[in-house]
Amino acid sequence: MYASKTGFTKKYVRMLSEKLGMDMVDVKELPKVPKESEVLYLGWMKVGKVQGLQKMKGHKVVAVCGSGTGRTAEPSEEEVRKRNGLENTPFFYLRGGCKPLRDLKGMDKMMLSMFVKALRQTAEKDERQKEAVEIILQGFDGVREENLTPVLEWINRKFSLTDKIS
Repeated sequence: MYASKTGFTKKYVRMLSEKLGMDMVDVKELPKVPKESEVLYLGWMKVGKVQGLQKMKGHKVVAVCGSGTGRTAEPSEEEVRKRNGLENTPFFYLRGGCKPLRDLKGMDKMMLSMFVKALRQTAEKDERQKEAVEIILQGFDGVREENLTPVLEWINRKFSLTDKIS
C-alpha cells in the first residue's frame, strides 16, 4: 500500500513490486485490501508524518517506509516513529525527492516559498539548510534502488525467503 503525491514514493513501490512480485495498491483503493492481509506501507513525509498512514488503522501494517527529501528522516527517526505511532513497527526512511518550487501550485507553493525564505536566513551557516533550499528551488530525485536494501533485508528475514532478494 502506498500514498504518493509527486511520484517519488511510487517509484519505490514499483521497484519493490517488481522485485517481490507483490501488488501495488494506492491507499485511495484501500477497500480492495482485506484487513487480515499483511501490508508494507510506503508514504511520503510531511513534517515528520507519513502521509496516508492514518487511513491504515485496522489493517495489519507490518512495516512502514517514509520518503522525504532529507538525507535522513526529519526531524529525527525517533520523532518520526513517535509522531506516527511506530514504536513497535519497523520503520525505514527512503530518500525520495521533490519537484522544483516553480512547478508547484497553490498552498504547497506558498508554504514552501515561506519555508525557503526562513531557511535562507541561516542557510549560509548550515550546510544542510543550504542543501534544503537548493532542493526546494531546483527539485531533486534521490530515489535509488540501493536505498531499498534495508527494506529487502528485513523482508528476507521476516518472511524467511529462500532466494535472497537483491
